[in-house]
Amino acid sequence: MPGLITRREICFCVRICLAIVAMLASELPFARAEWREEIGYNKLAALLGDALPRGAGVPISLVEAQVAGTMQYFPDVTLSDFNENFDPLSTAVNFIDGSGGRINGKSNHASDQARFFFGNTTSVAPIANEVTVYEANDWLTDILNLNASTTEPDAQDFRVQNFSWIGTFATPNDGTPEPTAAELDNDRKALRKFDFVIERDNITAFVGVHNVVSPLPHLLSHSYNSIALGRSDGAHSTGLTHLEDYGIGRSKPDLVSPQASTSAATSSASSVATFLHSSDTVRNTDAAQSQTMKAILLAGASKDTLPSWSQLDGSGEWHPLDETYGAGELNMFDSYAITVGGRGTGTTATPTPVASHGWDYQVIQPGTGNELLYDLIIPTGSTAAELSIALAWNAQISSPFSTGDPVVADLNLELVDSNGLTIDTNLADTYVDGLSASDVDNVEHIYLTDLGPGTYTLKVSSDDLASEFGLAWRTSTLFDSTTADFNDDGSVDGSDYLAWQVGYGTLVNATRADGDANGDGHVDADDLVIFRDTLSTVNPSLASSLFSVPEPSTLAIAGCGFLLYGAGRIRRLFSR
Repeated sequence: MPGLITRREICFCVRICLAIVAMLASELPFARAEWREEIGYNKLAALLGDALPRGAGVPISLVEAQVAGTMQYFPDVTLSDFNENFDPLSTAVNFIDGSGGRINGKSNHASDQARFFFGNTTSVAPIANEVTVYEANDWLTDILNLNASTTEPDAQDFRVQNFSWIGTFATPNDGTPEPTAAELDNDRKALRKFDFVIERDNITAFVGVHNVVSPLPHLLSHSYNSIALGRSDGAHSTGLTHLEDYGIGRSKPDLVSPQASTSAATSSASSVATFLHSSDTVRNTDAAQSQTMKAILLAGASKDTLPSWSQLDGSGEWHPLDETYGAGELNMFDSYAITVGGRGTGTTATPTPVASHGWDYQVIQPGTGNELLYDLIIPTGSTAAELSIALAWNAQISSPFSTGDPVVADLNLELVDSNGLTIDTNLADTYVDGLSASDVDNVEHIYLTDLGPGTYTLKVSSDDLASEFGLAWRTSTLFDSTTADFNDDGSVDGSDYLAWQVGYGTLVNATRADGDANGDGHVDADDLVIFRDTLSTVNPSLASSLFSVPEPSTLAIAGCGFLLYGAGRIRRLFSR
């Protein structure tokens, strides 16, 4: 039947192309071993100690393309990263075979992604010990029910789902230079069903882009509701979505991760989301909504680790996200701090004063007078080194899934000063950096640096439709002058050290009295360094006798007393 894809047809495409991706992958180092350090895991572990969330109780899923010429898609379950001898709870991973082909053998690619996602020693979610594994073809045909235009996808009871493969049905097979309409329709149908299941089942879904600089693959990076990952070195497919009738002109990827392949970038981001979902600051709250979690990850992303970041593309056009790096590099420390800051509920009347870090999840109504307002306050004597705000909402999809554009509200973000003027701190005349108002994306992003003290009002609005949304922000402040005189008695001595010890581990909204010497809202090793350096100038002997600055691994002690993608002309689906 025209427009339908059989399992046999899909599997044939997979067998052809996995050999090609294997050659690409063989040129890449296995992993950036320091990735957890770079995204803030070590720093967070030092602060939280035994209270560190590690993925417990979060239902997760891994969808893997099969190895070329085989039906192998399952991780090697015998690896130490999955057994009880190295598990923090002495519990082996319970692997559930969602596709029934585990008997066909192991996939090294699947094993690597599983290690980054939930492995005992390689991930940030080692206590996530129950995972359902699907083969990608089976997931497309038997879970998404791709061949049935009016049938909804099967229920997916997962909070986090990982897709470390790319693809497209839209590669010519008739000798012409352009894909057929039926092939393009299959891409759109797969995307519609994918976006539908993310919204319906509230899944934080991570997809990747290609490992080479090239146009974005249709599947699955063109989806609205997932989170697309690239690499921090920028060596991946980038740019704007280009599939007709599925939201042309949207920025992808959404984030990057410090990994040597986009597969690993995708699975490491899945690990961070699993970590966040397992925390008491997210579990059983609206921070677990897919829109809010997406906003939390985007608002927490770092820019200073990247060679460049700009909302202007190579043609000088503005977009909410950078055309190569999205919102920036994955940063679990800042994203977790956003969840600790808690919910700040915007209002349509008097603006709600909110904490320096926080999130919200609401329904916005369209039209003037329905704007939701939030007051962000930068204290006198401080400067916001960074203010990062992200807004995310889902595309709405309905049956039949073979036709019809996604319904996407047009939401906006704006930051104004006490006089009601939109903030504009950049020197470019082409855009205002206190306003994010894309008419095609389903994310908005404001990122400002060196913002002075004052009260700033954030506005969320809709130009056309009512829509649920997730909002997240972080205000990374610094005192204009550092001080280790935490008790404000005019001297720096042992009593100030005691204040730092008591306050150690405070993650957001810390004051100077809590032991925050630099004004960043955290009480951590950075403040201890300032205290030590100050004390050394006034009482060197006391400074040397009290302590030496501990390494991060001992800080807890100190604180106590620490494809389907068509390259060439071959239709294919493959692991990256």
